[in-house]
Amino acid sequence: MKRILIIKMSALGDILHTLPAVSDALQADPDICFDWLCEQPFMDVARLHPSVRQVIGHPRLRWKKNRWSIQTLREQFAFYKALRREKYDLVIDAQGRIKSARVGWLSGSPVVGLDKNSATDSETRLFYREGYNVPRDMNAVERVRKLFAQALGYQYQGEPDFGIHSHTLDNAFPEYTGAWICFHGTTWASKHWPEANWIDLLTLAKQEQQMVLLPWGSEQERQRAERLTAAAQWGVVLPKLSLWQLSGIISRCAAAVGVDTGLMHIAAACGVPTVSVFGSTSVALTAAHGKRVINLASSYSCSPCLKKTCPLNDESPPCYAELNATSVRDTVRKLAGKHCE
Repeated sequence: MKRILIIKMSALGDILHTLPAVSDALQADPDICFDWLCEQPFMDVARLHPSVRQVIGHPRLRWKKNRWSIQTLREQFAFYKALRREKYDLVIDAQGRIKSARVGWLSGSPVVGLDKNSATDSETRLFYREGYNVPRDMNAVERVRKLFAQALGYQYQGEPDFGIHSHTLDNAFPEYTGAWICFHGTTWASKHWPEANWIDLLTLAKQEQQMVLLPWGSEQERQRAERLTAAAQWGVVLPKLSLWQLSGIISRCAAAVGVDTGLMHIAAACGVPTVSVFGSTSVALTAAHGKRVINLASSYSCSPCLKKTCPLNDESPPCYAELNATSVRDTVRKLAGKHCE
């Protein structure tokens, strides 16, 4: 049995992008045993793939607060000592950052990753036994699939398999079955669909008596969800949930609507009709895959700009003007096999 450690430390979307590569590798060689090292807040994401044996939580953010304290240094020594005891046959750094390459090197096992032309931080090559060339203009999921295939010596093909199966997920909150779920939260300001559009979509759903769920992961997202539901007088702001609980709810929804965010990949992987809205970012690079997925891309002249903030209007980027609530609602209905009334 070949024991391999995956290092993809953060964030939610980046870790989700890595799941299909695990499925590819196991299809090529069922005797591979995968462990996964990621930052502690994202452990539930790595656990979504049933074939990951062990998820190792890295307390990087906590250590960073007290970097030079005696307690932190002791914890670091113990952590890496335990990691070295695992004696992995191979470590694949799928992040391509100094922080991940350094962790791989400290494992004491041979490390491979992206070469200097492919990694975000070109200095990572100093930590690797071998680096592989993966074009930067590939879709994020396909990049990781290609990296794993080169590192482990196999060919992959077909649609990505995230390994997420609805029957294995949390089955709590059955009352939300058949709802639409709206992923309004994301990182870059420029990726946010304007709040006015979300309110319009909730209003359209209210006219059809279609239940809509709004999840959140931060206090800022919770406040936005409450603003949206208050303005539309419609929608359910979900309680604070683990990713495992939220994934179970997603799998039973009738449709998902969202911006460019990692949660869209969970909906797509579960076969939920999924409509995503792209303005500042590229469908070619980060869009979800699936037979029941439609990615709506703006045709505005500067889209995709790949900028974190919009220099024209950060509150309401003009690239979202054509992607209004009615067009999104109609796309959802079409994808779900229903006609708008």
